[in-house]
Amino acid sequence: MSEHAPIRFASPATIQAGGKDSRPRRFDSTAYTGGELRVGGYSMPVVIDLAGLKPRNSVVANLDHDSSKRVGHIDEIENDGKTLRLSGLVSATGPAAMEFVGNADGGYPWQASVEAQPQKLETVSAGKDVQVNGRTFQGPIYIARKSVLSAVAFLPSGADDSTFVALAASLKEGNKTMAEFQEWLNEVMADTSELDAAQLANLHATYNGRREVTEADLEAVGPLITASSDPIDVEQRRISQIERACDREWGEHADVDKIAELKAAAIAGTISFSKLQNELFAQMVPPAQTVNRSRRDNNGSPAVIEAAICLSGGINRPEQHFSEQVLDAADKMRGVGLQGILIQGAAANGYSARPGERVTDGNLREILAYAMPGPREIRAGFSSINIPGILSNTANKFLMEGWTAVDLTSLRISGRASAKDFKTMTSHSLTGDFEFRKLQPTGSIEHGTLGEETYTNKVDTYARMLGITRTDIINDDLGALTAAPRRLGRGAALKLNDLFWTAFLNNATFYTSGRKNVSTGGGSALSSAGLAAAEVLFMNQTDPDGKPLGLMPSILLVPPTLKRTALELMNSSLVIGSTTADTPLPSGNTFQGAYSVESSPYMENATYTGYSAAAWYLLAAPSQMPVIEIAGLNGRVEPVVETAEADFSTLGVQLRGYSDVGVGVKEYRGGVRSAGS
Repeated sequence: MSEHAPIRFASPATIQAGGKDSRPRRFDSTAYTGGELRVGGYSMPVVIDLAGLKPRNSVVANLDHDSSKRVGHIDEIENDGKTLRLSGLVSATGPAAMEFVGNADGGYPWQASVEAQPQKLETVSAGKDVQVNGRTFQGPIYIARKSVLSAVAFLPSGADDSTFVALAASLKEGNKTMAEFQEWLNEVMADTSELDAAQLANLHATYNGRREVTEADLEAVGPLITASSDPIDVEQRRISQIERACDREWGEHADVDKIAELKAAAIAGTISFSKLQNELFAQMVPPAQTVNRSRRDNNGSPAVIEAAICLSGGINRPEQHFSEQVLDAADKMRGVGLQGILIQGAAANGYSARPGERVTDGNLREILAYAMPGPREIRAGFSSINIPGILSNTANKFLMEGWTAVDLTSLRISGRASAKDFKTMTSHSLTGDFEFRKLQPTGSIEHGTLGEETYTNKVDTYARMLGITRTDIINDDLGALTAAPRRLGRGAALKLNDLFWTAFLNNATFYTSGRKNVSTGGGSALSSAGLAAAEVLFMNQTDPDGKPLGLMPSILLVPPTLKRTALELMNSSLVIGSTTADTPLPSGNTFQGAYSVESSPYMENATYTGYSAAAWYLLAAPSQMPVIEIAGLNGRVEPVVETAEADFSTLGVQLRGYSDVGVGVKEYRGGVRSAGS
């Protein structure tokens, strides 16, 4: 089963007031209330099935999902199938732990992001109801039936609208008032109508700095259950929450028009509060000056960044990949460099980019860590700019340019097969008994029978890696990003051709006189007469019962030496003949347009067994009776490229290209080989 991307969701937390002794401070978190999570990288909302959530042996806490910024560890986990609650110790002693405690003591509103790695992801289709965590959800939605809890990180923003974070460093004696609790609840939640009494009581206890839920908590939240069911009250609180999020002092770099649009969209319900938070957070981060931004041209969106890279890299026919609007916006970013892309992505993921900042040896590793958190890592609550995704999408476009620049005759003369895995596939001959028979008086229809001959094929993975180095990034060399995938695409095509022509040309036992599919001698040279002889040989092919196949050739395959001769035979309308006898000759070319001409330099390359500059072939259409087959995993034979931050020991970005393909010979009756001499 394929690995699913980690899910990081917001978690409510408190940190206990400091005491007079030296014991570590505790933090407490109502991590998850069982609702929908809208997480970047997933096309639909996600619900974590708490019944299937298991912790690792050690669950640690850090800052900003950076394992080097250690805060402490989790020592208590409470999971009742409806709510997840985490408690732990600030057991680390380094700068990150001091920052966490010191900021919390100063009233800084930390949020927590809990990371779970799904082991089994279930897709619920649109309109279908599903019961999870004691609640009913309607598809389309993902259900993480089994997942592993691995870490909790403290950061400025999270992804779960139905949970909250309260990091109270100094608690007053006794419980805070219900008015304070409700005011705080309205700040962090758009709608409490789906929460039951137990979940609200958990939130109330956490807000007051307690891990244990008491009867007093249940009694205190009783009026909220009734109030939260009033749709007018819910709507008023939702709008009030949106207004509080948007109506604040913004820096000079913020796009106030954009904020007003976001506010209107959130109130209208066209975007979620989580999406609003993500967009507002982006307005809080000063953009790197290496990337130009304007207010209304959507610069900085993933599509525009991709288009800008493609324009700068000189991609062919960009209008085939992007809309006119995106290209117009991207044109203003033409010339964007690697540094601008990485800094913008890092800033959108929480990196504090300084105005005019450049990538240097001093900040490169940190910028890469923020910009490219990993090929399968999601930082929920932050960026809509997925730099690994942008680089992969862009690289795949240049990859295909490299792929299509190589001779791909192999794809045009072969059949296709789809493999579901890497096991050997077996298929039967197409020449079984399928001739229609007269319907019997009983009305029963006889079954056709598959041919006894079988063919095998097997898909394997072929791959290569290239890198964008530290030097490329510091030199701001965007060409490294566009040239590398072109090379990978070319490499994939070269490998496919090597597999294909090795199998196709080594055909001494495939085309034989016994199979009546080979023409030799002087009459086999490519000419009008030789073509006529090969055509007769092809049309006289029979099935295993000796009956005509009734199949016509479609492709004339020739080596480069014979390509012009083949084109003359297929394109000329007149035949100019010479004879010493007074015998009339027809002037029309009966072969004009009869077959499509295909030619490949591999056919006469001396490194391949069976190569020849004289041999040529008449082949059936691959869709009718292929002589050879190319198989791809799930039907894909084209390569794929992925990008990720390089290994820890290397500063840079890795590009990994791979393809899952296999080649196997098929029906010998589908072709005729003419030796040419």
